[in-house]
Amino acid sequence: MAAEYKHKKYFRIRGADSTLKTFSSTADANTKIGFTSVYDTNNPTKTEALEDSGQTLAVTYEFESDADQTAFQTAIDNAWANSPHYPFNPADATDTVEHFRTEWLEPDGSVGETVNLKSYHL
Repeated sequence: MAAEYKHKKYFRIRGADSTLKTFSSTADANTKIGFTSVYDTNNPTKTEALEDSGQTLAVTYEFESDADQTAFQTAIDNAWANSPHYPFNPADATDTVEHFRTEWLEPDGSVGETVNLKSYHL
């Protein structure tokens, strides 16, 4: 993979009472969030880590080319705009999955741009 085609997305879950849920592992976070297949567009290499005392899943996506990364982002943007369920299928249907930040990474791994984003509400 090419280091220049990377970005990092941050996800968390709010319960029906608006409190943030804590994940026990990255596998637990993936199960609870319920990512749809759109997050596999162009087969990115994924590196996952828990942050914020286990309340945030940070996923770094790495691509072979700018075109692959752009197509991935376009697929996710389209899922947000056109899907009745958005790009998540949470394990608990009363949960709200929040994709609240994306960091576009420079080839050296530093953050080039940060974008605060939307969240998913059932």
